[in-house]
Amino acid sequence: MAAAPSAAQIAALVALVKQLFATSFIGFAIATTLYGISVLQVYLYYRNYPSDHPALKSTVALLWVLDTLCTIFVAHSLYTYFVLNVGKNPTIDLIIPWSFTSEKFLVTLITFVAQLFYARTIWKISSNVIITASVGVLAVVTFALGIVTTVHLYQNPLATAISARSFQILSGLVQGLAAFNDVLITVCLCTWLYQQKKGAGGWEAGRTFGTDKILDTLILYAVSRGVLTAVTQFLFLTLNLALPHATYWMPFHQAVGKLYVNSVFATLNVRSTFANVEGKQATNLSFADVPGLTSTTGMGTGATESNTASAPSGKLRPLVFSAVSAGTVESVTRSRGASENEKEESGDGV
Repeated sequence: MAAAPSAAQIAALVALVKQLFATSFIGFAIATTLYGISVLQVYLYYRNYPSDHPALKSTVALLWVLDTLCTIFVAHSLYTYFVLNVGKNPTIDLIIPWSFTSEKFLVTLITFVAQLFYARTIWKISSNVIITASVGVLAVVTFALGIVTTVHLYQNPLATAISARSFQILSGLVQGLAAFNDVLITVCLCTWLYQQKKGAGGWEAGRTFGTDKILDTLILYAVSRGVLTAVTQFLFLTLNLALPHATYWMPFHQAVGKLYVNSVFATLNVRSTFANVEGKQATNLSFADVPGLTSTTGMGTGATESNTASAPSGKLRPLVFSAVSAGTVESVTRSRGASENEKEESGDGV
């Protein structure tokens, strides 16, 4: 007959269960707040951009559905802990609910979709095969390893399985690669935007039409987005590895998926921030090919096209604002010496 657990063992088990309850509750409070923000962003997106490409609309819908399922699954796991398991042996709380494992897979899927979205953005604005492929490969590898860890938890639904050495290594790779990919995406976007700012900053047109200020805003947003998700992944990784028998990583796990969702939605909705350019409503920000006659939107609108005059080769791509004024679509191209030429023409006509 097995010996009854000692008072010290019972106290340690109760402390572990309390820690699990506390970190899960705090994480759920943060996650539901972020979910409310994502719901608002989805509403604003479909209201402000009804003409976006169907594929882009589908991506937004997919991310919102996945985010909603994550919230439901976490709520179910907490209900299991706080309600269904009350009055039972405390050891039952060491069994990981199926809903928590499912939520973990959905977070991995959200990360994958979001990073592919940014890989597409990098390709649209830079056409750099190496960087785009690097971001895509890292996203695929992270997703594959995330599936492996999810299967492991389904096969071993015990809290002790999370602290196992093999699981720690796999989980650390998932979070580390995701964080590295976020940093890579941020560096690529900021580098490209800085090049545009450097080109526009010395132009009279850049000062006249405010493209410097717009690019500063975009750079700040790109840095904030990348730092937020990368730091969350890093803290998730650090706490998971440094304290394998604790659950202090739980709030970061619950928040990271919703941060990815909100970052994608904010990337799409930020277009409305530049709603007034020279008294016109800017509906999207794109980057024209130089030389060439046609540019397609590079920030995800997909359907809008604008004609631009040919420019000398070797110059940076000018910013193009597709603007709507009195029901007509106009393309306002900001290029070197544009304002000076306008001043000369107006001076000749006086």
